[in-house]
Amino acid sequence: MNILLKLFLTFAKIGLIGFGGGMAILPLIYESVILFEAIDGDEFANLFAISQATPGPLAVNAATFAGFEAAGVSGAAAATLGVAVPSFILVAVCSRFINRNKESVLIKGALEGVRPVSVGMIMAGFIIMGKTTLLSEDFQQVVAVTQLMEIIKPVQIIMAIAAFILAKKFKIKAFTIIIIMGILGAFLCKGAII
Repeated sequence: MNILLKLFLTFAKIGLIGFGGGMAILPLIYESVILFEAIDGDEFANLFAISQATPGPLAVNAATFAGFEAAGVSGAAAATLGVAVPSFILVAVCSRFINRNKESVLIKGALEGVRPVSVGMIMAGFIIMGKTTLLSEDFQQVVAVTQLMEIIKPVQIIMAIAAFILAKKFKIKAFTIIIIMGILGAFLCKGAII
């Protein structure tokens, strides 16, 4: 199958079944991107960071970046169209249906049932990113606390905690936190520390 068609169809699947927004579909994006063998775990962490730092929806940014890595500009266009087109169609159809049936007990129940799934998918995305970003090797190989202390990346963990505190306690905007942590990372996360 042509790489452009494969990119389009892969990201169309994400656009069609990716409920819960960018963070929630992170595991699905990860599974799909790995298929193209153009991106490894570390590069996926970079893809996520770039997708968060650039304007626009995470899924679209991630699709564009992954498509570009797999097949250049045409790959970026194919992946971006793939993730966007099904979403536009689905939103148009669903919003019309939901607005007509917004008092239905079944519709209310279905929406209540989808919310916890989004939380679970966000947690799965956190685990995928955490393994690559905060640990230096696969967490499953750790059998003792002493081994755990050898594989963690302390600077990155402190930066993650600091970002959380800046966002939640001090209400600093995400863009500002990304810039601050990017600058700190440039100086603190050099070869020996990473």
